[in-house]
Amino acid sequence: MPRRSFLPLAALALLAGCGTGTTATPSAASSPAQDKAHTVQAIKADCMKGKGFRYVPWVRPAFARSAEDEKLASGDYEAEKAHRSKYGFNVAPLLVYRPGQETSKADNRAVDPNYATKRDLSPAQQQAYDTTAETCEAQAIKQVTGKVVKSAYDWYIQANVMISRRLKRDLDGDPELAELASDMADCMAAKGYRVSGTTPTAVSAWGETTFRKEMHELAQKEDKSIPAFDPEKQTAYLPHLTPAEARRLLDREIKAALDDLECGKRFYPAFRPKSNEVTQQVDAEFGLLRD
Repeated sequence: MPRRSFLPLAALALLAGCGTGTTATPSAASSPAQDKAHTVQAIKADCMKGKGFRYVPWVRPAFARSAEDEKLASGDYEAEKAHRSKYGFNVAPLLVYRPGQETSKADNRAVDPNYATKRDLSPAQQQAYDTTAETCEAQAIKQVTGKVVKSAYDWYIQANVMISRRLKRDLDGDPELAELASDMADCMAAKGYRVSGTTPTAVSAWGETTFRKEMHELAQKEDKSIPAFDPEKQTAYLPHLTPAEARRLLDREIKAALDDLECGKRFYPAFRPKSNEVTQQVDAEFGLLRD
């Protein structure tokens, strides 16, 4: 059975531009999340050195956001339409477009220099390197943020869960958003879609969650050991589809995404800025860079 891939939630993952590599030295213009990420890396490097491994503090480079990116983040209709016409809800494109071309400009960014260090080790040393790196990173994260995590992946999932819960807490009770969301849900129902709820968070997430769940369940049919889909964590396993099957899935996703946009013309410009603010607050708390 081929090795499975995860599909972790990445807010606006396909909307960003290119960046360059950076070491773990925060700049004067760094965000709170960047400052924490740099500090985590510096502590991790010291820990790795103490365990006998070479490690260069390295933070995944940030994207330079374009005017179009800002429009997307604000819920601008024309920008959303152009993006959704190609990427849908940003799920199936990972199965259709080749990495480094269509899915994300992130693939063109600088590569972590520690990959080369690990590559030169023996298989046994690589395993020891990975175990030590995970332990050191977890210790660094706890020291900097106070968060108790098992790994970088767990760190990311914990942040996703907190974002989900805070969005529900802070936005589902917003009277304006609630009214707009209810209208949008009625519109989608009239188009034949089964939206999971009428709250702001439910209508905003239904499309991406629906297609993530579908892909996850396709993977489960191939491998019965795959756990059930968790909509709060928003992670999924990727199925093995033929190019034609993946393209058909993306075509359905694009149609649903465009219908969703038409029904949400008034909802998204009101929802996006508020949801982005919550995400940024949680990411700053976790020291997590998400682009």
